[in-house]
Amino acid sequence: MGQSNVLIIGGGAAGLTAAIASARLGATVTVLERGTRVGKKVLESGNGRCNLTNLSVSPSAYNHPDFVEPVVAAYPYEAIHTFFSQLGLLTRADDEGRVYPLTNAASSVLEVLRLECAHLGVEVRCGFAVRHLSVKPGAAGFQVLSQDGEELCARSVVVTTGGGGSLLGDVGHQLVERVPVLGPIRTDTGLIRGLSGVRVRCKATLLAGVSDDGTGGDVVATERGELLFRDYGVSGIMIFDLSRHLRDGCALSIDLFPDLSQSQLQTMLEQRRADLPWRSAETFFVGMLHDRVARAVLRAAGIDPNISAEKLSGPRLAAVLKDLRLAVVGMADGRKAQVTRGGASVAQFDPDTMASRVVDGLFAAGEVLDIDGRSGGFNLHWAWASGIVAGQVAARVAGASAAWGDVDSGGSV
Repeated sequence: MGQSNVLIIGGGAAGLTAAIASARLGATVTVLERGTRVGKKVLESGNGRCNLTNLSVSPSAYNHPDFVEPVVAAYPYEAIHTFFSQLGLLTRADDEGRVYPLTNAASSVLEVLRLECAHLGVEVRCGFAVRHLSVKPGAAGFQVLSQDGEELCARSVVVTTGGGGSLLGDVGHQLVERVPVLGPIRTDTGLIRGLSGVRVRCKATLLAGVSDDGTGGDVVATERGELLFRDYGVSGIMIFDLSRHLRDGCALSIDLFPDLSQSQLQTMLEQRRADLPWRSAETFFVGMLHDRVARAVLRAAGIDPNISAEKLSGPRLAAVLKDLRLAVVGMADGRKAQVTRGGASVAQFDPDTMASRVVDGLFAAGEVLDIDGRSGGFNLHWAWASGIVAGQVAARVAGASAAWGDVDSGGSV
C-alpha cells in the first residue's frame, strides 16, 4: 500500500497543473492516469495545435460565472501566460485572441508540463484505473482502489478527470447529467440542401419561443463569424458557441449581411435590380452571394429562379437575407463536441479553493466539475487555473509546505 501527501486522479490539463502546483509547495505527489499516457486531450485540442488560453478570458465566458470568477481573478490570462513562460513555452496570439504555442504543436505544451513534473519528482502512474475512492476510517485522508485491487492512500485528493464524477458521487457529491456542448447543430435541411461544405461570414442568432409557423421568438444568444453548412445542419466555431445555449424548440436565424440594416439592404437590392434588370432571379446574386447560397435564399423566399430580376421584391429578399430561418433539431453527433457540460455540482465546492464542501481534504478541478466555456481556449484556461488552485490548497491541507505563506495567491506558483 503506497502513500503520498497528494493524489491527483486524472493526468490531463488540470491534473498536471495541480501536480506541479502541489509539488512546488513540497508535497509528495502521485498522478493516477487510466490511459497509457498523460495529456491525451491536450494533444488533441485545437486540432493538434492546443489553443491553451485566450487574451480575453472572463467569467462571462462560462456557464457558472459566479463560481468561476475567483479562479479567473487569481489566474487571468497574464498569470497563465507567465506559468507557461516559466516552463519554457513560447506562445503567440491570433487576431481573435486565441493563444497557441509558437511551435503550433500541442506536443510542446504537454512536454513542458511533463518535464516540470519529472523535475519536481511527481510520480506518474499510467494504466491506473481508479475503481473506488473512500475516506480512511478513523483517520484523516483517503484510500484509492484501482481496478486491479491496488490500494493507495493520501492526505489530500484532487479529482480532475471527467470520468471522476462517479468517484465524487461515491463520497456524497451531487452530479449533473453530462451532455455534449461546443459542437455542430442539427437543423431542418429543407432550405439548405446542396449547401454542405459552403462557408459564409454572418451573424447567427438562436431563438426560443418560436411560433408554430416558424416566426417570432426571443433571442437566446448571438454570435458572429464563419458558419459552415453541413448535410445535417450547421457547424463552425460560432455555431459551437451557440450550441452551449440550445434548448427544446429553438430556431436559428442567419443574417447574411449583418453590417447592413434591413432598410439599407433593401435599398441596395432595389438599386441592384435597377442596374441589372436583364438578369434572371437565378443570376441576380452573382457577385454578391455564393451561387448555392443564392438558390437557398430564393427557395426560402418562395421565388421562381427563372423570373426576371426586375420582378423581384426588394423587401421580400431583404427580409430573408437578414433572417434565413432554420428549425433546430438539436446537437449533431455528440462525438464531435469539444467538451461536455455536467459533472459534479459546483454548489458543493468552494470557488476560492476548489475544496469539497462535503468531504475535508477533497478537491476537484477542470472537466470533472459542471463548468464549460466558450470555444477559443476558455476551457483549457479553466483547466490550468482551477488545477493550480486545487493543487496549491491540497498541498496546504496535506501539511506539506511550511512556505505556503510565501505563495502569492494572486497568480504565482
